[in-house]
Amino acid sequence: MKKEREKRAEINRKAQVTLFIILAIAIVAVLLIIFYPRIKTIFVPSVPQQYVASCVESAANEVIEKIASQGGTLEPENYILYQGNKIEYACYTNEYLKKCVMQKPFLKQDIESEIEAYVEPRARTCVQTLKQNLEKGGSTVSVGNINTEVSIIPGAIQINVNADMKVTKESTSSYKTFKGSIKSNLYNLLMISSSIANWEARYGEAESLSYMLYYPNIKVEKKIQGEGSTIYILTDRVLGDKFQFASRSLVFPEGYA
Repeated sequence: MKKEREKRAEINRKAQVTLFIILAIAIVAVLLIIFYPRIKTIFVPSVPQQYVASCVESAANEVIEKIASQGGTLEPENYILYQGNKIEYACYTNEYLKKCVMQKPFLKQDIESEIEAYVEPRARTCVQTLKQNLEKGGSTVSVGNINTEVSIIPGAIQINVNADMKVTKESTSSYKTFKGSIKSNLYNLLMISSSIANWEARYGEAESLSYMLYYPNIKVEKKIQGEGSTIYILTDRVLGDKFQFASRSLVFPEGYA
């Protein structure tokens, strides 16, 4: 009899567990039916953000390497040819026995402006394409003025696209800013490049070895050219980012003793 009672008790416990599981599934199903539109609203906004971020990051990647290989500009004006590339002077004088004058005292800001100018029309296209795709899916979309902000910071290049977009379907979602980010150590390269150019403006010549001793993750190459110019090539040893620029300072005329 004792074994029979224990067997019945075990069957009852299993039945109760099964009933609780069925009730839990039913409750979850009801909650999903009630709250699914809200849950959908929570997760859908990440899709436009990801689309625009990826789009502008791709556009920025098209131009960053070229700007960095040409001394910080897409269209060099005061430059020297080196291995087929036009490399802008960061510090320059056309006179002998004179220290150079800084040509790019705001190098980081200049490059940010160059990237912005290149990316902004492409960012407009990214946002308009997103708008068209959302409208094809049945959404009503409004877009405000579109402008782009680029910031070169330690470890990254940030790209913010301000668009003031509103998307309405079952509910309304708002997007003030779409944020993109590219992993990069360009910031460090630009800070050191500015320091080198400033050193040449003050003292006539910079010593590349001292920079490598102080910044072991940065390789600094100094290429002396025949007419008195110097090409500096800075490479980040971790990510492989590179920046190069030219300088012409304290040049001695031929035969000067």
